[in-house]
Amino acid sequence: MITKLYNILCAGLLGCAAFAVTACTDTWDDHYNSLGSSDGDAVMHEGSLWQAIKSDPDLSNFAAVIEGCDYAKTLNSSQVFTVFAPTNDQLSQAEVQALIAEYKAEVANRVVEEDNVVLKEFIQNHMALYTHSVKREGSDSIVLMNGKYALLDYNTIDGKRILTRNQLYSNGILFKVAEQVSYLPNVFEYLRKDPELDSVRSFLYNGMFYRKEFIPELSVAGSIVNGKTQYLDSVFQTQNELFDYLGRLSTEDSSYIMVAPTNEVWKQLVEEYEPYFNYPKDVDKRDSLVYTNTRLAIMRGTTFSRTFNSEASFLDSAMSVNSTRNYSARRSLWGGIPFEYYQYIKPMEKPYGALAQAEMMTCSNGQFYKATQWNIDKRQTFNQFIILNANQSTNVKELSKLEDSHHELVPTISEVPCYVNSDYRNFYDRVWNNMFVEYRPNLTTPNHSVTYYLRDVLSNIGYDIYLVTVPALANDSNASEAVRVPTKLRITMTTPGKGSERMKTKDGSETFVTKADSIDYLLLAEDYKFDVCTAGVSEEPQQITLQVETRVSSAELRNGTYTRTMRINCVLIVPHGALQLVDALPEDESIPSYMWGTPGVLLYPHGQYADRPYKWWYMQR
Repeated sequence: MITKLYNILCAGLLGCAAFAVTACTDTWDDHYNSLGSSDGDAVMHEGSLWQAIKSDPDLSNFAAVIEGCDYAKTLNSSQVFTVFAPTNDQLSQAEVQALIAEYKAEVANRVVEEDNVVLKEFIQNHMALYTHSVKREGSDSIVLMNGKYALLDYNTIDGKRILTRNQLYSNGILFKVAEQVSYLPNVFEYLRKDPELDSVRSFLYNGMFYRKEFIPELSVAGSIVNGKTQYLDSVFQTQNELFDYLGRLSTEDSSYIMVAPTNEVWKQLVEEYEPYFNYPKDVDKRDSLVYTNTRLAIMRGTTFSRTFNSEASFLDSAMSVNSTRNYSARRSLWGGIPFEYYQYIKPMEKPYGALAQAEMMTCSNGQFYKATQWNIDKRQTFNQFIILNANQSTNVKELSKLEDSHHELVPTISEVPCYVNSDYRNFYDRVWNNMFVEYRPNLTTPNHSVTYYLRDVLSNIGYDIYLVTVPALANDSNASEAVRVPTKLRITMTTPGKGSERMKTKDGSETFVTKADSIDYLLLAEDYKFDVCTAGVSEEPQQITLQVETRVSSAELRNGTYTRTMRINCVLIVPHGALQLVDALPEDESIPSYMWGTPGVLLYPHGQYADRPYKWWYMQR
C-alpha cells in the first residue's frame, strides 16, 4: 500500500498543523524606554507581577484563582509577561470557587496541563508572553499565552475596557481590565466543547492522528534540577495528520468555515458509508483503512478557507479545501469535463444547500456549522466518475501474448496512441482527453485481448460501467471502408475472491459489437456493485481487472465484415444513473455556450431530483 493514508496508519508523520505562541525578541529596557512622557500613566514599580496582583485589593479574586490553580510560581518567575487582570467587580467569589474546583477536577482526572480548561481558557487568556505596552495612538494584535490573537489599544484589550495600563514590574507589565477577556475556541477546539459533536470529535482527536509536541524554546523555563530544566509553563504544538485532508483547523491566524454532522447524523452516515469501504480481507491495516476512509468520506469537503471564498463567492458557490479550484485544471484532471466535486452551489439556500440545515457558531478562526440534516450528497464528494484512460500505461495490466519461434512470449497486438484531430468536429472534444489507443494485430490468426485494472472503485454501491470505443474516422478522415468496419468483443471481469464473470448486453448476449463510424458507449453493467473496495489499493493481487477480447472469426475477418483492431478510449465507471445517453441534447435546457463541443453537457437533473443540487451528464450518442 503506497497511499498517503496508508503511511499515516503505519505511523508515518505526513504533515502537521502547528499551533504555538509566537516568540518575539525585545528587551525590558526597549519597552520601558518606549513609554513616552505623553502616556502619563507609565509607572515603574518594585516587585514581581505576582506580588503586585497578590497585594492589590481590587484583584483579590483574580489572585485567588492564580493561587488556587498553582500558577503563582509562574508569575513570580524571571520570565517576562503582560497580564490583563479583571477586577473583583467582574470576577465574583462564586466564579473563583467554580474555576478552582474545575481546575482541581481535571488535575484529579489526569488531564494534561496544556488541556486544562481553566489554565487555557481563563488564566492564559488574560496573559501574554513578553511585554506589550500601549500608547495613546495606534493598536497592535498580540498573541495571548493560549495562542489566541487579541487586539490591544490604549483603551481596550479585545474590546474589553482597560482601567489602568503600563504598570511595570520586575517581570512584566500589569493592566487592570473592567471585564473578563472573552475566550473563543477555534474551529478545531469547538469540537471538544459541544456534546452533540462527540462522534466527530472522537474521530479527529483520535490518537492515531492527533497529538501534541512540547516546544521548549517557547516555554517558560524555571530552575535546573539534576541537570534538567524544569518548566514553569509549557508550550505545545497541535499536530494532526488529518489536517492534511481538512485544512489547518487549529491555526489561529487562518479563517475557516466548517460544517459537521451531529452525533445522530454521524451515526446514520457511518452506517451508510462503511459498506462502501469493504477492503479485501488480506489488505494490510484493513480495519484501520475501513475505519478511517469511512469517516474521511464524511468529513472531506466540509471545510472552507476564506482565502479563496469571499463572502459573495461563498454564497454563490462554496469551494471546499478539497475542491479543484481552477476551471482549466478541472478540465485537465477529468479528461475534458470540469467536474465540480467538493464544490456546492448556493450552500446557504434552503432547503438543500450544503449548510442550509445547520446552526452557526462563531469561533476565533472562523465559523462552525452544526448540521442536524446532511445536505452534502456523496455524488458531490467521494462517489465520483472513474475514468480509466486506455492511453495511461498504469491502467493496463497486460496484452495477449503467444510464443514466437524463439519460444518467447510476445504481444499479439501493438498499442498505438492516437489523437483526435481538432478539425474533426464530430469527434474532437467528444472523446475523453481527445485520445485513444488503437490495438493493432501483430498476428492475423488469433483473437487478441487487453486487460485493464479497475482502480479506485468502492464496494456495495451502484455503478454503471461503460467501455468507450472510437471509430477510425476520429483519427483519419480518409479511412477506407475496409478499415472502418466494427469489431466484436467479449468482456470478462475478474474480482479477487470471487473469480471471473462475463459482461452481457441488455439482451443477454456475451458479444458486444462496436459502431463503425461513431463513438460508442458500450454498457457493460448497470447498477453493478463490486464486492470489494480498491480505493487506494496498489497491491497486484487485490486488483479488479477487466479483459477486453476480440471475438471475430476467420471467416468474418476474410470477408471484411469485422476487424480484430480495437480502438478504445477508456473504461468509464460512473455512479448509477448519473450518465444519460441521449440522441439529442434536451431542448428545454439553457446550455451555456462554453459547454458546447465537450463530451457531455452539464445540466441540472429532471424528474424526482429536479429540486436537489445534483448534476447529471448527458452524452450524445
